[in-house]
Amino acid sequence: MHASRRSRPRLDASATGRAAMDACLVPSAAKPGACRCGRRAFVRHCMATCLCASTFRITAEPLEQEPLEAGLTRARREFEALVLAARALDFDRRIAFINVEVNQRIEYAADPESVPGADVWSTPCETLARGAGDCEDFAITKFFLLLASGYPQHGVRLLYAHFRRIDLQAAPVPHMVALARWPLVDPLVMDSINPLLIALSRRDDLHPIFSFDQSTVWQRIDAVPMSPERRTIRPWRTTLARTGQQLH
Repeated sequence: MHASRRSRPRLDASATGRAAMDACLVPSAAKPGACRCGRRAFVRHCMATCLCASTFRITAEPLEQEPLEAGLTRARREFEALVLAARALDFDRRIAFINVEVNQRIEYAADPESVPGADVWSTPCETLARGAGDCEDFAITKFFLLLASGYPQHGVRLLYAHFRRIDLQAAPVPHMVALARWPLVDPLVMDSINPLLIALSRRDDLHPIFSFDQSTVWQRIDAVPMSPERRTIRPWRTTLARTGQQLH
């Protein structure tokens, strides 16, 4: 089995880079229409994406194939480098840094068709080694980067939601995002679709179903956990076990 190896973008720590990260931070009281899908929102999202992308020096390299074990070793070093860079930032910029880095480094790819009907949740190392993943893989990578960089454990969750473009009549689709909750009353959404960090209460396109961390599951984002018999998320259990093996 092989992992796809591709060039990695590097974040510029200059004032331009910091300004681009700030551009991705949208307070809950600001830009009230930012999360709505429309012409102005589309322009905002494109501008934010361009600002974030402008902070990277990207060198095109041909894709290579490397053994999976070597890919995981390289991905672990990459993960550790991101953690060190994130720790040098305050909490606001740390969230923005991790959100931008993961969105830039990973390309969207659906779960392998070789596992019909299965929802495969990759570890951060597996996702970084491939350079690709679906929404769960984006969210899980951000979740563990936040924790490893010193973000309080009680302030980070994963949210399973239904996503629907507001300007379309299409049926909602399952989606997963990471939530940065502390010290915020209204958590920021770290999304693979919308590059802006917007408070959950302003994301009208997301309908929360349940949220969870390493040990607890909540209905929606409620403070009261679900009953024990409803807390089993099998893909998450196996992902936690593999993550522990690969990062320690």
